Amino acid sequence: FTSTRDQIKLEMVDICRPPLMWLEGKCYRVNKEVEYTVTSGYTGEEETDMDIEDNLTEEMEDSFHHQIEEMGNNRFRVTVQVASAFFPQIIGKGGQTKNRLESDTRTKIIIPRKGVEGDIMITGGDRRGVMAAANRIDVMVAAARNKQPFTHFISIPVNMNHVKEAFLGFKKEVLESCDSVRGLDETIFQTETLLHLTVGTMALLDQRERDLARELLMDCKEQVVLPALGEGSLKFEVTGLEYMNDDPGEVDVLYAGVKDESGTLQQVVEGIVDKFVASGLMRREYDRVKLHLTLINTLFRKDQGDLGDKDLGQARESFDCRPVLSGWGSLSLGEVELDEIHLSQRRAGRRTVEGYYLPSAVVVVGRCG
Repeated sequence: FTSTRDQIKLEMVDICRPPLMWLEGKCYRVNKEVEYTVTSGYTGEEETDMDIEDNLTEEMEDSFHHQIEEMGNNRFRVTVQVASAFFPQIIGKGGQTKNRLESDTRTKIIIPRKGVEGDIMITGGDRRGVMAAANRIDVMVAAARNKQPFTHFISIPVNMNHVKEAFLGFKKEVLESCDSVRGLDETIFQTETLLHLTVGTMALLDQRERDLARELLMDCKEQVVLPALGEGSLKFEVTGLEYMNDDPGEVDVLYAGVKDESGTLQQVVEGIVDKFVASGLMRREYDRVKLHLTLINTLFRKDQGDLGDKDLGQARESFDCRPVLSGWGSLSLGEVELDEIHLSQRRAGRRTVEGYYLPSAVVVVGRCG
């Protein structure tokens, strides 16, 4: 039961803090988001109502990242690379979204038929109309991508032997000393071989997107990582316990903090996220990447499905974190040197020989790596 006063307060929060979307380095406000599901056929959902201007400014034209072809006879063409999983959202129910977009921009939009991978072709007699149609497709794809569960994530492995030993010692002590603490059991602890820092997550829905993500990560080594490190190495400390909500008695995620006195690690991860956000493959969820090492997560609980299953239709069972904070709040898992950055696969069905997430790409930090 929610009182009228509480409802008004919630509405005020929504008005003051509207949802935002980052696309090509620009921030847009999402006016209204409608939950949807695809039922059957090759039809999509109603287009999300975005507060986007159709009229292109010179700045937007300068930042336009698709190639415009001049076909002669005052005709223009733009090819937009889009995973086929997003075609239904661009077509809309009964073709309504596509038809409206063609009408608004005075263009012709050709989308591959169902089951066929390929590019979307936009043609028209007005250069800015073709650009506007491509921009609006980009926005629709970004909105649809945000609804997809992530398939890959950029991770920094923190599963060195000394870290694993310290973590297993912490786990053993907690389970022995807190055996009667509500909601705390062995299954909600992270697997020691999977200890990592998450830099960002993304949904990669076809081979082209997976190839692009690999290329981007490799580019990050030369353009982000090595310039930040110079001739030296990058070390950070994993220390201290923190939790992700306001009530220590009702916690779902407990993590160790990252002490990065030089700020270099933060600089590196921000640079990587910026590149992936600019590509359209990732969205920036927060202004700053929160570096942390997850130790306990109630999503790991054995009777609540696989990691990250938030849509199982059942509430997560939290745990009382206060005894853990009281006894191990100053926990230190040791100093770590940045060795590798991975493009990790979620639910690949198998792991590496070391028991880590199966990678799609690995950047070895070091000039000879």
